[in-house]
Amino acid sequence: MSEYNNECRAIVMEYLLHYCYTDTVKILLKEMQQLDSCTNLIQKETGIHVDLVDIIDNTTSFDVSNLSSLEENSIKWDYIKARKDIYESVREGNIDKAFNLIEAHFPNLIRLYNTINRIESLSSPNKSLPKAHYILYKLRCQQFIETLRTLGDIAAIQFAQTHLRPCNKIYADLTNSVTTLIAYANLENDKTRDLLSQERRNLIADEINQVLLESQNFSSQTTLEKLWRQKTVTQVELDNQKRKESSQEQKETENTEKVPM
Repeated sequence: MSEYNNECRAIVMEYLLHYCYTDTVKILLKEMQQLDSCTNLIQKETGIHVDLVDIIDNTTSFDVSNLSSLEENSIKWDYIKARKDIYESVREGNIDKAFNLIEAHFPNLIRLYNTINRIESLSSPNKSLPKAHYILYKLRCQQFIETLRTLGDIAAIQFAQTHLRPCNKIYADLTNSVTTLIAYANLENDKTRDLLSQERRNLIADEINQVLLESQNFSSQTTLEKLWRQKTVTQVELDNQKRKESSQEQKETENTEKVPM
């Protein structure tokens, strides 16, 4: 059982750290440490080996390889808090704050983005670029939308000239899809609903979080989510197989009934 306990702990801890549930992580760490202390006491007093915590499978996204020694000061809380603040800023439409936080805590991403923008040879729309560059440009496009909504046309045009022009040929479709908003006197209409929706903000926030995780060599998808997807695929396959077997049995029954006595 200890092997399964270790794996379950690793999966839960990875998920909580992935989505920045810092308060829950801290509470869980204390509870696990108390449980481990009780376990060690039982072993010492009774001689019964109750091995609840050993080594976690190190294939998880976060380096929590030894829960028995994992403490609050062994986790890089600053990066987790930064990711959380960036995620929430994007969801709230405060893209200026999000970029400032990315530059402060993940400067390599900003340097990569700016370097690519300065290379004139990458102006070809067929050029393959890193995923992080595309997502950061998508965030810039969202910043254009938020600027247009809050500061108006002139400020949005000035923003586009500074931040969107370097990549407008590389990501022409994306650029055109947001800059066409300038043509609408009233932004709140059926044609612009998707671009101005909270769902769009949420989607970009998720994509930015994945890029930040990948920049630290962490998986963009948690083990729990992978397991759930695998479970879903397996369940669909089993249901299809059952339907095929049921259909086959029904056909065989019908053929048997048709045979004359």
